[in-house]
Amino acid sequence: KQWYQRRVREGKLGSPEKPLSDLGLVSYRSYWKDKLLEYFLTYNEPEITIKHISQTLGFNPYDIVSTLQAYGMIKYHKSTHFILKRPEMLSAYKRKQTSVSSLPCRTIDMSRLKWTPPHQRKY
Repeated sequence: KQWYQRRVREGKLGSPEKPLSDLGLVSYRSYWKDKLLEYFLTYNEPEITIKHISQTLGFNPYDIVSTLQAYGMIKYHKSTHFILKRPEMLSAYKRKQTSVSSLPCRTIDMSRLKWTPPHQRKY
């Protein structure tokens, strides 16, 4: 799922091939939920838009909305959608990150990635 970071660099949005299997949907939804919660913890502006989330994370807006719906984090009222920052979910995510952060894991250092999107290459 690190390819999302590459898509952000390209200025494009990404989404897995559809249709997803049941297990694939569970896996991606869990990943999207974690990334959305991480985003909510660091984003301090008074308004959050699906467009901004999409551009920041590289996720397809449909995937964002369906994930927010699945976890009860979006509400529709008077023809307007409201994104809900659910404190209990944010707290659980913080606890999970604290316990997981002590475990060794492999990460990609995006500053070391030497890659140019095809449309920007000079031949």
